[in-house]
Amino acid sequence: MHRIRTVVFATALAAALSIAAPAGAAEAADLVGTWRVERIVDTDADGKAHYPYGETPKGYIVYDATGHLHVQVMRTPPTPPFASGDDLRGTDAELRAAYLGYIAYFGRYRVDAKKGMVTHQVEGSLMPSYTGTDQPRPFRIEGDVLTIEGESGGGRFLRQLRRVR
Repeated sequence: MHRIRTVVFATALAAALSIAAPAGAAEAADLVGTWRVERIVDTDADGKAHYPYGETPKGYIVYDATGHLHVQVMRTPPTPPFASGDDLRGTDAELRAAYLGYIAYFGRYRVDAKKGMVTHQVEGSLMPSYTGTDQPRPFRIEGDVLTIEGESGGGRFLRQLRRVR
Protein backbone atom coordinates (compact mmCIF):
# COMPACT_ATOMS: atom_id res chain seq x y z
CA MET A 1 0.00 0.00 0.00
CA HIS A 2 2.84 2.39 0.87
CA ARG A 3 4.41 1.74 -2.56
CA ILE A 4 1.13 2.56 -4.34
CA ARG A 5 0.78 5.86 -2.39
CA THR A 6 4.37 6.76 -3.27
CA VAL A 7 3.80 6.10 -6.98
CA VAL A 8 0.53 8.07 -6.95
CA PHE A 9 2.20 10.96 -5.10
CA ALA A 10 5.19 10.97 -7.49
CA THR A 11 2.88 10.93 -10.52
CA ALA A 12 0.75 13.77 -9.13
CA LEU A 13 3.84 15.79 -8.26
CA ALA A 14 5.29 15.32 -11.76
CA ALA A 15 1.99 16.40 -13.30
CA ALA A 16 1.77 19.46 -11.03
CA LEU A 17 5.34 20.47 -11.84
CA SER A 18 4.75 20.17 -15.57
CA ILE A 19 1.65 22.37 -15.29
CA ALA A 20 3.44 24.91 -13.07
CA ALA A 21 6.60 25.04 -15.19
CA PRO A 22 6.93 28.19 -17.27
CA ALA A 23 6.34 27.88 -20.99
CA GLY A 24 9.56 26.99 -22.78
CA ALA A 25 11.27 25.55 -19.69
CA ALA A 26 12.19 22.37 -21.58
CA GLU A 27 13.68 24.37 -24.43
CA ALA A 28 15.68 26.52 -22.01
CA ALA A 29 16.92 23.38 -20.26
CA ASP A 30 18.00 21.94 -23.63
CA LEU A 31 20.37 24.88 -24.06
CA VAL A 32 22.22 24.23 -20.80
CA GLY A 33 25.70 22.90 -21.48
CA THR A 34 28.92 23.60 -23.31
CA TRP A 35 28.74 24.14 -27.06
CA ARG A 36 31.84 24.02 -29.30
CA VAL A 37 31.90 26.42 -32.23
CA GLU A 38 31.98 24.66 -35.59
CA ARG A 39 31.02 27.39 -38.04
CA ILE A 40 30.61 31.16 -38.09
CA VAL A 41 29.50 32.73 -41.36
CA ASP A 42 28.21 36.21 -42.09
CA THR A 43 26.57 36.77 -45.47
CA ASP A 44 26.30 40.32 -46.79
CA ALA A 45 23.33 41.80 -48.67
CA ASP A 46 24.91 40.72 -51.98
CA GLY A 47 25.11 37.09 -50.82
CA LYS A 48 28.89 37.03 -50.29
CA ALA A 49 30.02 34.87 -47.36
CA HIS A 50 32.50 36.24 -44.80
CA TYR A 51 34.28 34.20 -42.14
CA PRO A 52 35.20 36.72 -39.41
CA TYR A 53 37.10 34.08 -37.40
CA GLY A 54 38.39 32.00 -40.30
CA GLU A 55 36.74 28.98 -41.90
CA THR A 56 37.47 26.77 -38.87
CA PRO A 57 37.07 28.99 -35.78
CA LYS A 58 37.70 27.68 -32.27
CA GLY A 59 35.65 28.51 -29.23
CA TYR A 60 32.79 27.76 -26.90
CA ILE A 61 29.49 29.12 -25.71
CA VAL A 62 28.54 27.89 -22.25
CA TYR A 63 24.98 28.23 -20.93
CA ASP A 64 24.73 27.17 -17.29
CA ALA A 65 21.68 26.10 -15.29
CA THR A 66 21.72 29.35 -13.25
CA GLY A 67 21.07 31.48 -16.35
CA HIS A 68 24.66 32.62 -16.92
CA LEU A 69 26.65 32.36 -20.12
CA HIS A 70 30.07 33.05 -21.49
CA VAL A 71 31.26 33.22 -25.07
CA GLN A 72 34.84 32.85 -26.27
CA VAL A 73 35.78 32.50 -29.94
CA MET A 74 39.11 32.89 -31.71
CA ARG A 75 40.20 33.08 -35.31
CA THR A 76 42.08 30.19 -36.88
CA PRO A 77 44.80 30.22 -37.74
CA PRO A 78 45.42 32.18 -34.54
CA THR A 79 46.91 35.65 -34.48
CA PRO A 80 50.72 35.27 -34.45
CA PRO A 81 52.68 36.34 -31.37
CA PHE A 82 53.79 39.97 -31.39
CA ALA A 83 57.22 40.61 -32.94
CA SER A 84 58.41 42.16 -29.65
CA GLY A 85 57.68 38.92 -27.81
CA ASP A 86 55.73 40.98 -25.24
CA ASP A 87 51.92 40.91 -25.30
CA LEU A 88 51.86 44.40 -23.77
CA ARG A 89 54.06 45.89 -26.51
CA GLY A 90 52.36 45.04 -29.78
CA THR A 91 52.28 47.46 -32.69
CA ASP A 92 48.97 49.12 -33.57
CA ALA A 93 48.53 46.61 -36.41
CA GLU A 94 49.30 43.64 -34.11
CA LEU A 95 46.90 44.87 -31.44
CA ARG A 96 44.16 45.43 -34.02
CA ALA A 97 44.65 41.92 -35.45
CA ALA A 98 44.49 40.41 -31.96
CA TYR A 99 41.32 42.36 -31.13
CA LEU A 100 39.62 41.46 -34.40
CA GLY A 101 40.61 37.81 -34.06
CA TYR A 102 38.85 37.17 -30.77
CA ILE A 103 35.44 37.71 -29.23
CA ALA A 104 34.67 37.28 -25.56
CA TYR A 105 31.73 38.28 -23.41
CA PHE A 106 29.77 37.09 -20.39
CA GLY A 107 26.48 37.73 -18.67
CA ARG A 108 23.06 36.16 -18.29
CA TYR A 109 20.63 34.71 -20.79
CA ARG A 110 16.91 34.25 -21.09
CA VAL A 111 14.92 32.10 -23.49
CA ASP A 112 11.62 32.84 -25.23
CA ALA A 113 10.74 29.36 -26.48
CA LYS A 114 7.62 30.52 -28.34
CA LYS A 115 9.75 32.84 -30.48
CA GLY A 116 12.73 30.48 -30.62
CA MET A 117 14.90 33.25 -29.20
CA VAL A 118 17.73 33.31 -26.69
CA THR A 119 18.77 36.77 -25.49
CA HIS A 120 22.31 37.26 -24.25
CA GLN A 121 22.27 39.98 -21.58
CA VAL A 122 25.87 41.15 -21.83
CA GLU A 123 27.44 42.26 -18.54
CA GLY A 124 31.01 42.53 -19.84
CA SER A 125 32.68 42.24 -23.21
CA LEU A 126 35.94 42.65 -25.10
CA MET A 127 33.84 44.85 -27.44
CA PRO A 128 32.87 47.96 -25.44
CA SER A 129 29.68 48.48 -27.48
CA TYR A 130 28.30 45.09 -26.30
CA THR A 131 28.64 45.74 -22.56
CA GLY A 132 25.25 46.45 -21.01
CA THR A 133 23.26 45.39 -24.09
CA ASP A 134 20.78 42.65 -24.88
CA GLN A 135 21.74 40.53 -27.88
CA PRO A 136 18.74 38.52 -29.16
CA ARG A 137 19.61 35.38 -31.10
CA PRO A 138 17.12 33.19 -33.01
CA PHE A 139 18.05 29.58 -32.27
CA ARG A 140 17.12 25.96 -32.77
CA ILE A 141 18.52 22.72 -31.44
CA GLU A 142 18.54 19.55 -33.50
CA GLY A 143 20.12 16.67 -31.60
CA ASP A 144 23.53 17.89 -30.49
CA VAL A 145 23.65 20.83 -32.93
CA LEU A 146 22.79 24.36 -31.87
CA THR A 147 22.13 26.76 -34.73
CA ILE A 148 21.93 30.49 -34.13
CA GLU A 149 20.82 32.16 -37.33
CA GLY A 150 19.15 35.38 -38.36
CA GLU A 151 19.30 38.70 -40.17
CA SER A 152 21.50 41.66 -39.34
CA GLY A 153 22.31 44.87 -41.19
CA GLY A 154 20.84 43.70 -44.49
CA GLY A 155 22.73 40.40 -44.37
CA ARG A 156 22.52 37.12 -42.51
CA PHE A 157 24.52 35.46 -39.76
CA LEU A 158 24.99 31.79 -38.96
CA ARG A 159 26.58 30.27 -35.87
CA GLN A 160 26.69 26.50 -35.72
CA LEU A 161 27.82 24.75 -32.54
CA ARG A 162 27.98 21.15 -31.29
CA ARG A 163 27.24 20.02 -27.75
CA VAL A 164 30.35 18.87 -25.87
CA ARG A 165 29.79 15.47 -24.29
